[in-house]
Amino acid sequence: MRKALLSILFMIITVAIAPSANGMAIDCASGVSDSVSYNTSTGSDYKKGSDPFAPLDDRKAFLKHIRDSIDAIPFDTTRDDDYWRRCIVNGEWSFFKDPTAKKPGFLNLAAKAYNFYSKAFNNYDTAYVVGIDKDFKIMVINNNWLDSYGGMIAHNSMKVFMHSNINSSVGLHFSYMGIGYTYMFDLDNVFGRDPTRHAKWNISFATSRFSFEAYKSRNSGTVTIERFGEYNNKKPARQKFDGLEQRTWGFDLYYFFNHRKYSQAAAYSFSKLQKRSAGSFIAGFLVTNQNVDIDFSDLPVEMRVYLPDEGINPYYKYHHRSYSFLLGYAYNWVFHRNWLLNITAAPSIGWNHSFEDSVDGKRDMFALDLRGRVGLVRIAGNFFYGLHFIFDAHLYHSKYHNFINSQEDLTLTAGFRF
Repeated sequence: MRKALLSILFMIITVAIAPSANGMAIDCASGVSDSVSYNTSTGSDYKKGSDPFAPLDDRKAFLKHIRDSIDAIPFDTTRDDDYWRRCIVNGEWSFFKDPTAKKPGFLNLAAKAYNFYSKAFNNYDTAYVVGIDKDFKIMVINNNWLDSYGGMIAHNSMKVFMHSNINSSVGLHFSYMGIGYTYMFDLDNVFGRDPTRHAKWNISFATSRFSFEAYKSRNSGTVTIERFGEYNNKKPARQKFDGLEQRTWGFDLYYFFNHRKYSQAAAYSFSKLQKRSAGSFIAGFLVTNQNVDIDFSDLPVEMRVYLPDEGINPYYKYHHRSYSFLLGYAYNWVFHRNWLLNITAAPSIGWNHSFEDSVDGKRDMFALDLRGRVGLVRIAGNFFYGLHFIFDAHLYHSKYHNFINSQEDLTLTAGFRF
């Protein structure tokens, strides 16, 4: 507590001397084993063992010596009942992982659970993967994503391709150990020319052995039609279109077979350091629900005539849910010290069920989904930087329709550990 109070005093001193440090004499640690005093009236530097009132006129050095003296106050590491309190006051959070440190009921239970989890699910070969000895992370994030739609519709007689605008956001992420919070600010409604109505939410959790992710997204903003059957002699149409709404949700869980040498966290969450190149096969299970509504009735007449039966039925809905087994491979390439390139490809196959309101009604079909990732990471001391691309595609395949909707996501990250 004494150290915390002295830190507050240091801030007061900093403000008090801001205009000038000349002529001020302060005793900031009276009664402490190594009493520290300063006089700032002249220009001689302070040296350990010299007169405690040796003058300093360098204000930066004056403040630095105060800060160093506060940091140098001895920290009592006796493992008694109050050790955990002293750790918190002094910012020493390592006690949480220390099995010899006594903790109160809830903290003790949480610490035991964490230590069990770390030993059972985060155990690496340290020749390949090492942990980062910092528990806090703060990151600046820029996220950019778009949705794409395409395939053969209307009895497989018409080829279409559409995509949304690029949705951009910027935000901050703060985390302690495995708990974090992210706030993102939407840039499109500030700088974009077209109104956007989109949302994206996801939560993920990863250990050395497995990874879990749940997600949900919606997009009902403007899309661009690039291909519309025979219209414009099959050339890009570049037609803006507001008649599409997409809603999707899903979750997946997969296991890393080579979890001792390969770390997904090193490539995507900056919580581990991959020292040597390694890869791993992946196997898992995923559930995804896709709901895409398309209403072509608002298109210009010269485009609608290219629909089957000259656009008598301009409405198409692809509403289906798939249950799939995932099998893939991921590789971390350490091509230079503290540089990492990750490539992950994970296709999945299974059973797909369309709902009553879908274009084909209730049907059971073959399911095919594809997820791919590319990540580039640079570590520079406590700073880190990342560039990540994620591709996620889902197929609706029936006798009369082959329709794919996908999401492409590009994220840039810069952060700091402490």
